[in-house]
Amino acid sequence: MKLLKARRRSIALIAFTLAIAIVPFVAGSPLFFVASTLVLCLLAAAIAVHDLASLLIPDRYTAGILVVALVDWWFEKGDFAALVWRIGSGAALMCLLCLFNIVYGRLRGRDGIGFGDIKLIGVSVVLAGLAGVGAQIILASVAAFIFSVIRAARLRRPLRAAARVPFGTFLAPALVIVWTWMPPAW
Repeated sequence: MKLLKARRRSIALIAFTLAIAIVPFVAGSPLFFVASTLVLCLLAAAIAVHDLASLLIPDRYTAGILVVALVDWWFEKGDFAALVWRIGSGAALMCLLCLFNIVYGRLRGRDGIGFGDIKLIGVSVVLAGLAGVGAQIILASVAAFIFSVIRAARLRRPLRAAARVPFGTFLAPALVIVWTWMPPAW
């Protein structure tokens, strides 16, 4: 029970911090955009906490981000061709990442990226577009590297290339930041 309370508090704290960080960028925006952003903050916080604790990203959170993307599409423009393009781009990127993971696994004998991260990146394309996902991955990679360095220093262990990193912990909040700082036009 204490663990569940701690997780809920952590999710609330991260969601609140993300919401505060993006206030200047959503102020004056339409109500649906503000509401979508707040839901996205909550989903990103849940992904961050869950992935940090278990190295897994539940599909329900990823599906929630897809719902936010579809609601944004509906309220923004409703251009069906743009939606099909985003979904197709996300699916293509997911396929490429799966292929990369298979090749990496054969060469190195271990997975390079988890399937939950791949699904999160695919859904991120639908929400933020390909350019947004590029910025998201760069932002998340820098944060994950800093986390890995700090963790290695705290544990007094050398930094290892084979260390498992909860990448979704950084990928989801980076999506919120990228989406609010540079919202894509449908």
